Amino acid sequence: MTDPVVERLASYAASIRYDNLPEEVVHQVKRLVIDSMGCGLAANDADPVRAARDLARGVHGSSPATLLGTTETTTPDMAAFVNGTMVRYLDFNDSYNGKDIAHPSDNIPAVLAAAEAHGASGRELIAAIALTYEVQAAWADSFHLASGGAWDQAAYAAISAPLGAGSVIGLTVEQLAEALRISVVSSMTLGEARRGTISHWKAAAVPNAGRNGVFAAMLARRGMTGPPEVFSGSHGFFAGVTSTPVELEPLAQEDGNDRAFRLMESRFKRFPAGFVSQTAIEGAMEARDALGISDAGNIAHVHIRTFESGKRIMAGDPTRWRPETRETADHSIPFVVACALRFGTVEPAHFEDDVLRDPVLLGLMQRIEVVQDPECDAAWPEAILNILTVRTSDGREHTASVPYYTGHFKKPMTDTDIEDKFRRLTTGLLDESRQQAALDRFWHLNEQTDLGQVMAAMAIA
Repeated sequence: MTDPVVERLASYAASIRYDNLPEEVVHQVKRLVIDSMGCGLAANDADPVRAARDLARGVHGSSPATLLGTTETTTPDMAAFVNGTMVRYLDFNDSYNGKDIAHPSDNIPAVLAAAEAHGASGRELIAAIALTYEVQAAWADSFHLASGGAWDQAAYAAISAPLGAGSVIGLTVEQLAEALRISVVSSMTLGEARRGTISHWKAAAVPNAGRNGVFAAMLARRGMTGPPEVFSGSHGFFAGVTSTPVELEPLAQEDGNDRAFRLMESRFKRFPAGFVSQTAIEGAMEARDALGISDAGNIAHVHIRTFESGKRIMAGDPTRWRPETRETADHSIPFVVACALRFGTVEPAHFEDDVLRDPVLLGLMQRIEVVQDPECDAAWPEAILNILTVRTSDGREHTASVPYYTGHFKKPMTDTDIEDKFRRLTTGLLDESRQQAALDRFWHLNEQTDLGQVMAAMAIA
């Protein structure tokens, strides 16, 4: 028996080549790599990163890959997990949303580890990253995992990561199909990873799917097979995850079509928080400036109108109103809006324990109201419309309506903005000369023949 979805995706993965990518896609991949590596380096000392890195240090293989921020190596699947956890930890990497939300940049560490370990070139890496973005984003365009609540967005990476990893290690179409089968059957992640009080595993859930994807590609290269009907079988992906077969949207360059690559609609983040809150943060900063707020105690009430996903993900659980972990706080609209009103911005340092327990901030959160609004729902998913009305204790009000945040493809960050974000995130980790050396390698990624040197350029002294 064969599975048409497996056949389609394996053939598609084998068809993507660097020479056929539009120049704007190549450039966008470079921007995404810079953004992702900056986010990863900034999480270098986070607790889950240290735990994963300590474990990986004891695992070695004949085809090593570098642990981000170090000169140490491990197996490519372990490097994919550690480096992926780093990129995801601060919730600062880019996102994509259609019917559902995904973070396709989670694929970058997995594909990069596989590419480095197997001697792939920068051009091959760029093509594989474009491939994984397209596949993962197309699944997010095709259906909505969250409707049942049982499965996590890692389900998308379980599909894209083995194709990207398989591409850079030179798998045949048949081997790509087996890698996909092995990865999908073994990598489903429960939606509980992002519910209630959020744990360290939030940052590791999708990287673990990436690790499994690399592992599956390496197994397929050695002849291991997976269940033939992993999508369409009676106990396959559609039966277990979506309850009904789903028609995958057309993919860029599939059968010669002229559909634009979905990574051109990636949304870079200006703030380290869930992307559905980015416009709410900007709206809070606008209101703060307009009302001349310097003391959060002068704020009487904040009314936030948002869309269904914003309310459900970042304001619909009691834990979002009194977050006890960093991971819960960066997925709390009341917390990040209160930070923006109190401090004038939202930075990684605002998720430390002393801020989580700040009585002024906690008091302000209790004066915030979040409601679902039809206007905001109608604008979704292209616009991330949040409408904030801030009222001061002396009766003044300001309403900020923000549909697109800085970093959204309708309001894009410039290359300089991307570089500045990388420099801010790596200040204190890389000196200016090493920052520039890393950026130079990223901007010339298509000319790199040794990806180990790219990783070495990011080693923290």
